[in-house]
Amino acid sequence: MISNPMPIWTRTKTSRINNPVSPGSEMFKASLKLPADLSDEMIALIGQAIGQDRLAHTALRAGNKHTGPWVLDWFFDKEPERKTLQAELSIALALQALDIPVKNTDWSIEPVPETNWLEESYRAFPPFTVGPFFIHGAHYDAAVPDGLMGLQIDAATAFGSGEHGTTKGCLQAMLDLKGKGVCPWNILDMGTGSGILAIAAWKLWKAPVLAVDNDPESIAVTQRHMQSNAVSGQSGGLSTLVNEGFEGQSVTEKGLYELIIANILAGPLKDMAKDLIQTLDDNGYVILSGMLNEQAPDVQKTYESLGLKCRKQYDLGEWSTLVLQKP
Repeated sequence: MISNPMPIWTRTKTSRINNPVSPGSEMFKASLKLPADLSDEMIALIGQAIGQDRLAHTALRAGNKHTGPWVLDWFFDKEPERKTLQAELSIALALQALDIPVKNTDWSIEPVPETNWLEESYRAFPPFTVGPFFIHGAHYDAAVPDGLMGLQIDAATAFGSGEHGTTKGCLQAMLDLKGKGVCPWNILDMGTGSGILAIAAWKLWKAPVLAVDNDPESIAVTQRHMQSNAVSGQSGGLSTLVNEGFEGQSVTEKGLYELIIANILAGPLKDMAKDLIQTLDDNGYVILSGMLNEQAPDVQKTYESLGLKCRKQYDLGEWSTLVLQKP
């Protein structure tokens, strides 16, 4: 999947994670901090290698900052043994040729209080707005406020619930283009993740949208979100595609695009620049995000060197979104 730059991995074997814990049942959480300089890929491999009987595991950076240390959590339905976790970690680190001094005492193991996870989801993902978009999860059962456009996006194994600065930047950029009278007839969302930006684009313009991701799970989640948002999958609606970027003819066979959205990462954005621009119609717009503030000038330079003009930059926290146009 090429999407949200602040990844959280979750692997769930049972629906207990998604439902209220029954009386008398018990869960345990094992936690560990690892250095900030470890790559996403290394953290993913370590997370998956530990706790073969886990219910789920997550990995994120402390304070939701890209410079923060990694915080890894594993959930179990019985108390795990530190020596077992430590042994699995040692093997995982050795396989990655990593020399990180972690001791048994560095592990935190504690019971998880009996929790109504539905209520927790209300607190963790309350409705919020970006311009006229009223973004909420399936747990929100009240009416969408008058004058706002409902956008139901649920936390899932694909990234993108709308809260991240990169997603908000893309939504605001689309709204501003709409406000300027831009009316794209063909739209591409490259690296769609949860499908939130593709669905928002369809709701704004009611024009054909192609949502592409290299992860089949992302496309499955996008299709579920299409159903929950009553987005048409027929001609003129939103179509989906599992594809590795712009490889092959599947993306370009629908013709050129007047708007391309790519909320990915700085590196892939630069790598795909030539292919993306070749797929963009004259006078078409590109919305790029997934980059840190300090990475934005380099991404902008790459696209401007290929003939695009930067029209606007949005900075939300430490994340930037660029809007460029093909003259």
